[in-house]
Amino acid sequence: MKWFDGALIEDDVAVAAGVIFAPFETMGATGFLLPLWSLHEARLVAALQRIGHSLPVPSDLLAIAADLLARNGHRDGVVRLSWCSLRVTGGWLLTTRTRSLQNSVSLLPCVVRRPPAVPSPDIKCSPRTAYDAVLLEARAGGADDGIVLGNDGALLETAQGNLWLLLDGSWVTPPLDGRVLPGIARGIMLERALSHGLPVAARACDLSDLHRAKAMIVSNAVYGPRAAHLPGADVVKLDIRFAALWRAAVSH
Repeated sequence: MKWFDGALIEDDVAVAAGVIFAPFETMGATGFLLPLWSLHEARLVAALQRIGHSLPVPSDLLAIAADLLARNGHRDGVVRLSWCSLRVTGGWLLTTRTRSLQNSVSLLPCVVRRPPAVPSPDIKCSPRTAYDAVLLEARAGGADDGIVLGNDGALLETAQGNLWLLLDGSWVTPPLDGRVLPGIARGIMLERALSHGLPVAARACDLSDLHRAKAMIVSNAVYGPRAAHLPGADVVKLDIRFAALWRAAVSH
């Protein structure tokens, strides 16, 4: 193993046909630990299979991550594990960074459209050129993140997470129709909300839903659910029920 601003875990895997897709996971640490690692690992393995690789995920990943977080002073930081190419072989790159304290996110619907999906948007994989373009457009418009729209006008997700709208008393998130990443936080929130009797649903949404929504949330595995709003709109506080469900999910 070599250390360089991160941990590089080498393995012998050929890069296919000169086209490099890099599955990755971005995770939130709690006390140098990765409480949702099993969910990230399952999604990572599935992504590798989708692109035709069988590179094993390092069995000692949790120990390596804890050591790297401690070395970098990121007790409750962010960990990124990605497969990367090393000349003619492949390997794992592990890095850490600090986690911001931003509690709300401004969102701007973006005109950028994803080209025919390579890689598919329902796997977490680089290159993420289209998402980068959405984020760039949103920030140029004064927002923190951008809402990705389908060619049919459907609201899909943001460049950095899944989208939730409070519509008619229920929290609604776009369905997993192949155009949306099955987010770790999204799955946890749906499952736990349903088990606790909170009104949630996965169904198609459009711009009219965005403008009539009583509140918005954006979720990802680094921050969990965070309140969201359109630029210039009032910030509605995060639904405390979702905040409690998320704290329970990452506390053990």
